Amino acid sequence: MNTLFDKIWDKHVVQLVDDGPTQLYIDRLYCHEVTSPQAFDGLRQRGLRCFRPGHIFCMPDHNTPTHDQDKPIEDPVSKKQVDTLARNAKEFGLTHYGMLSKDNGIIHVVGPEKGLSLPGMTIVCGDSHTSTHGAMGAVAFGIGTSEVEMVMASQCILQQKPKSMRISINGQLSKGVTAKDVALYLMSQLTTSGATGYFVEYSGDVVRSLSMEGRLTLCNLSIEMGARGGFVAPDETTFEYLKDKEFAPKGEEWDKAVAYWKTLRSGDDAVFDKELVFSAEDIEPRITYGTNPGMGIGITEAIPTEGDANFQKALAYMGFKPGEHLQGKKIDYVFLGACTNGRIEDFRAFASIAKGRKKADGVVAWLVPGSWAVDRQIREEGLDKVLAEAGFEIRQPGCSACLAMNDDKVPAGKYCVSTSNRNFEGRQGPGARTILCSPLVAAAAAVTGVITDPRSLSPLTQGAKTMRQKFNVITSTCVPLPLENIDTDQIIPARFLKATDKKGFGENLFRDWRYDKDGMPIKDFVLNNPLYSGVILVAGKNFGSGSSREHAAWAIAGYGFRVVISSFFADIHKNNELNNFVLPVQVSEGFLQELFASISHDPKTQVVVDLPAQTVTNKATGRSEHFDINGYKKHCLMNGLDDIDFLVENKDKIETWEQQNK
Repeated sequence: MNTLFDKIWDKHVVQLVDDGPTQLYIDRLYCHEVTSPQAFDGLRQRGLRCFRPGHIFCMPDHNTPTHDQDKPIEDPVSKKQVDTLARNAKEFGLTHYGMLSKDNGIIHVVGPEKGLSLPGMTIVCGDSHTSTHGAMGAVAFGIGTSEVEMVMASQCILQQKPKSMRISINGQLSKGVTAKDVALYLMSQLTTSGATGYFVEYSGDVVRSLSMEGRLTLCNLSIEMGARGGFVAPDETTFEYLKDKEFAPKGEEWDKAVAYWKTLRSGDDAVFDKELVFSAEDIEPRITYGTNPGMGIGITEAIPTEGDANFQKALAYMGFKPGEHLQGKKIDYVFLGACTNGRIEDFRAFASIAKGRKKADGVVAWLVPGSWAVDRQIREEGLDKVLAEAGFEIRQPGCSACLAMNDDKVPAGKYCVSTSNRNFEGRQGPGARTILCSPLVAAAAAVTGVITDPRSLSPLTQGAKTMRQKFNVITSTCVPLPLENIDTDQIIPARFLKATDKKGFGENLFRDWRYDKDGMPIKDFVLNNPLYSGVILVAGKNFGSGSSREHAAWAIAGYGFRVVISSFFADIHKNNELNNFVLPVQVSEGFLQELFASISHDPKTQVVVDLPAQTVTNKATGRSEHFDINGYKKHCLMNGLDDIDFLVENKDKIETWEQQNK
């Protein structure tokens, strides 16, 4: 109660749907080329135009090459996605910052630097790292493609209000410790699901001392703890950053805006659903050792000596051993960039280590600015010359090796020390091994050729099938996948996102687990085992973590699954499943393990999922459990309806809200 999140959220409520979600007005929608083409197609099929085109900004970033952008994109699929966004933006009258435009870059870098993201706003994009914009004091979160279409059609979204969490980090960071290290530390403490269901407000001495670039990095990584989003209350640092930005208010309007923005803070009597406090003294430069961002250690620490099957699997993939120290480990690639660390402060930090040194022999380094504006500033400050003298080259802006949808792919088995946000299996290329870190740690590795504590180098800088089917009762055998933390990159690898329609994703569901490098089926994988079949997938805890990509839900639905049973779902993916008429059924861990045991004993075990009664029954044991689903979504699933049908029918309420909130 009386939290900043409450204030912003409640101000944007158009209506509360009976026994359903909140209809929330959206101030800004960002669109990139990967998660928008199907949304535009949906509008065409419905005969709709964008409801408020002035609120929508488009730019390609995922597929853009980081070299020779003046030439046609060589990959025809990438080219199609980029070209499709340009055509869609033109057809629907939307602002579009195309490749080589001075305004182009990664959408989560460009939005803040142009003043498009402002305090008090609600901001969405078909990308989980939309939480980045929360650094401006906004409620910003990633959404799926169905919701992108929803916002285009109505400038609203239907959402359940998340719970509130405050994370305070107090004290003073030691030299060489950056916002990225703070975020990696928090992930190791909370795990990748510890903030699921919450919107996080970051506060405390450390957060107030961070630059805007540091705050953008911190908020960017909120999703990696499972949070719906994260934000920082606006203050003088925010106002100074925004002043004179292209889309920021000017003159008297600026004064009025700042006066309002100063009210955007949680009250002294604010009550959060959860509060956590951490000490800056406990944080040192950090690196990851596993295959999710929560598997991290301080750079002087050793990998834990014990862990479960997922821990062992991650170490096997990475080629590491329990108890191993990673300092001195040889690396092959270094990546500086992404919406996490592709800003000017990050390049300053990297250059501070590189200056006077040389890139290590055998290391391939990709230094990719987050935008053309960052590129210009690098050159204005002479950082390009410092880096060139050290043997580094500045590439052209784009998402690059963060998810390797362009040509910047790390070869299988190679180690990449990366400032990006995810270290999932195959994230930077099939078989690539990713070690997440700050720009300082990346620079130290780049000039030494091994994982190196940047504090040992000087100088040091601080900061730096059909989806739409009606539901009733489903009785089916099951396909068991008893693995925890199955992320969306594993459900559908990033290289298969290059599509402009929803077709074909089912063929590549769990692609890297189903097939070997030659495209041959891996016999041991459950989808290739003739003993198991059915329309119900049973998966381990924290299913669907990671990216907001709705492509994962398309792959599950496209394969033919109609129900996914797990003891825990990542928020965004759970919603994406519902939007694609796949029913996520959350059960207790005890029920889940008993079900796995039943299926293992007899692959013909049947499960009954009764949506009207909201029960799931293991017929082998006779045990049943109740599962939760709100009345609105239940109604939609049982009648084959979606959220956009609802919103289009309620345009009168949207227009009334707009008139009242001019």
